[in-house]
Amino acid sequence: MATPALDDVQFPLAFCRGCDRDVLAYVDLDADQREIRRCVECDERLPEWREVGSADLEAAGYSVLEARGCGNGGGCSSGCGMRR
Repeated sequence: MATPALDDVQFPLAFCRGCDRDVLAYVDLDADQREIRRCVECDERLPEWREVGSADLEAAGYSVLEARGCGNGGGCSSGCGMRR
């Protein structure tokens, strides 16, 4: 499976009343097992959220780093000696 380019990835962002700013959201389940979004900072329920790209996420104060391989075509178990 190909890894998506950072420009193709969308992140859930919402205004959190508790934090008084835009925050990254995560998926949780309510008491009826329905999906809801919560603030990653304070866990407050976020009734409205939007999908944004990495530039908007960074503008909200988050850092986005792309994972990079060692260039040998394998994962950490490929035996290249670069394992950390």
